Amino acid sequence: MKPLNIGKLNRRITFVRLGEGLDEMGQDCQVWEEHKTVWATVKALRGGEYYEAQRIRPELTYKIITRYHSGITPDMKIRFGGKLFEILSCDNVEEANYMLEIQAVEYIEKEGGEEDG
Repeated sequence: MKPLNIGKLNRRITFVRLGEGLDEMGQDCQVWEEHKTVWATVKALRGGEYYEAQRIRPELTYKIITRYHSGITPDMKIRFGGKLFEILSCDNVEEANYMLEIQAVEYIEKEGGEEDG
């Protein structure tokens, strides 16, 4: 069994999921709501760019390690340091219910929210 060094779980992350809410006009809409805040290790793996609809979109990929928490699924997102990460995969290491290894990506918006194209 791969050991979990809990001393390295030194960052607070929050798992968020889509829920029902109200917009400014009082109509039903979907909003990201907090699910669970936990301690984790957050490590940037690599950066890159890819083409989306003829635009270059920069991204950073992260490896996030945390203790096992049931109910964490890839359709959730992670809020960390004012950023929102999309979960690519969520691995219950060795199916032993002691550690989650998450691959997540941060899509970087260019300054001013505009992208070249």
